[in-house]
Amino acid sequence: VVEPPYIKNSLPKVSLTRHIPCPALGDELIAFTGIGFNHLVRKGRFPRPHNEQKKRFVLVPYIEQMIQHPRAVIEYRRTEEKIFVNRHGVRTLVASVAEFWTFVEKIDDCEVKVVVRQFNTGGPKHFFSVMGDNVEIDNKPQVRPNNKKSRSR
Repeated sequence: VVEPPYIKNSLPKVSLTRHIPCPALGDELIAFTGIGFNHLVRKGRFPRPHNEQKKRFVLVPYIEQMIQHPRAVIEYRRTEEKIFVNRHGVRTLVASVAEFWTFVEKIDDCEVKVVVRQFNTGGPKHFFSVMGDNVEIDNKPQVRPNNKKSRSR
């Protein structure tokens, strides 16, 4: 599998196995895992469009500085879902709680948001997403070698 160049160029800036402290959340550690990376390239099980992936990867270098900003502007949201699951033939009602902290910062005429998520209060917090409202990307077409021979009739 060949990764597009915008993915390769963004990866070294944020390690996927690293934890960084967040002063705005009482120096709690925020984990950078494959969950956040996967969310940059997919929404659920479906791949995001390449332009949307590019826009998110352009913002990757800002993630760490935004999380480590001591007076970050943070929006908080909590969701709770109750679903029935089949556990060994028994239908059981299960509650799932997720908390989200969205760090918001204006950078070069663009409102950048970094989302940190935590499942079931008390679990570890992890980077979940990054997005921007006015992100500019380089949309130059990729030059591919023409391997087909032209036929003249």
